[in-house]
Amino acid sequence: KAAAAAAAEAKRQEVEAKKAAAAEAAEQRKKEAEEKRAASAAAVEAKRQEAEAKKAAAAKVAEERRKEAEEKRAAAGAAAELKRQEAAAKKAPTARETLESAKPRTTISLFGFGVPKSEDVAPAAAVVPTVAPKKAAKAPAGVPTLSRWRQNRDGSISGFISGSRSFEDGEPVTTSPITSDAVGGAVVTTGSGSRYFLDESSAAPSGAGGGIFGLFGGGPNSTPAKSEPAPKTPVLSQKSKASEAAAARKAAAEEAAAARKRQVEERKAAAAAAAEAKRQVAEEKKAAAAEAAEQRRKEAEEKRAAAAAALQEKRAAAAAAAKKKVEKAPARSTISLFGGGGSKAPSPDSAPKKAPAQSTFSLFGSGGGTQSLKGPTAPVTKSPPVVKKALSKRAPAGVPTMVNWKENRDGSITGFISGSPNFEEGERITTSPIVSKNVGPGEVVRTGSGSSYFLTP
Repeated sequence: KAAAAAAAEAKRQEVEAKKAAAAEAAEQRKKEAEEKRAASAAAVEAKRQEAEAKKAAAAKVAEERRKEAEEKRAAAGAAAELKRQEAAAKKAPTARETLESAKPRTTISLFGFGVPKSEDVAPAAAVVPTVAPKKAAKAPAGVPTLSRWRQNRDGSISGFISGSRSFEDGEPVTTSPITSDAVGGAVVTTGSGSRYFLDESSAAPSGAGGGIFGLFGGGPNSTPAKSEPAPKTPVLSQKSKASEAAAARKAAAEEAAAARKRQVEERKAAAAAAAEAKRQVAEEKKAAAAEAAEQRRKEAEEKRAAAAAALQEKRAAAAAAAKKKVEKAPARSTISLFGGGGSKAPSPDSAPKKAPAQSTFSLFGSGGGTQSLKGPTAPVTKSPPVVKKALSKRAPAGVPTMVNWKENRDGSITGFISGSPNFEEGERITTSPIVSKNVGPGEVVRTGSGSSYFLTP
């Protein structure tokens, strides 16, 4: 009894030690899971901060590019303004020289037709023709034509102009004094360098009263209202304006290209940030799912360990109870195979008694008394004890255990199963008929379908 109690206590302590180890392992796994969660959260936070830093850097680069574009635009505007000022500075002396070199023009008296016109300034000295003009059948290309022309006293020519870019066709003009003779059908040149073709068929008589303006009643000294245009100067202002416009267009194009580039980069940065955010969310979900799966696995392991410990404890308790029951059971009597009449064997504690002498018939005497055919009867001896087969207390690996089982009439077994991957612990089931020969406690039985079960004692 003491040995059985010690064995039961040892098993109980072993079960408690296993429980403590399982609890410690569960606590360790819990700590590891918490550490993993903290590490994952720290990694996610680091990635978020990195994404924010990248976004801030991209915004800073975009701002710097914007400032550079503004500076370039301002520099282009300043360069254009400088060019404009230089062109204006160059144009001012040219205009002043043109005004200084221009000769005074005569005016028409609208209220004194036929009356000699008074000059505000002294008339310019007549240019003495020195070169004979060359005659031509028609006006050369680019040379204006003067129709109904006449030569004035100062050597200038008055007439109606055509083919000029500075005057409309048919407009009356007066040139500056020419340097050659006024001959119809010839090209004449003025003192300022302008050339005109004098129409031969429409020349007016020189010195006619009022010239071409005699039609309006002017005096003989009357002159046309318009004089020869000033010689052309290089159009610097137009060139400067064109260059300014080109520079402005170039700056605008560069700015638009820079803006488009900034927009593309901003869109790329936004797309990259969104993709990074999605990736982080996916990683977080994946980590959470893996953590949940790991937690479920650990919980399942803990449940299996607890169930195995409980089953082990139950088995130990059942084994101890069975052992106590066997120890408390009284010894059974045995039948002597050599005793006459099938007498029972005496108990081991009682001393053997002498068997009474049995009377026999005399085969050779008739009623003359009795004669014993046998000697005294031998005392009955104790038969040897029957050795029982040791019962197996543990199920083989991978074989489910049936507890509190009973055999049915059809050969099946009903009981509470444990250690089966197909049933829950302690679930009550009924097997198919058993085909094994030995059906009893501590035996592994096999059903007709091939399933095996261990029957607890």
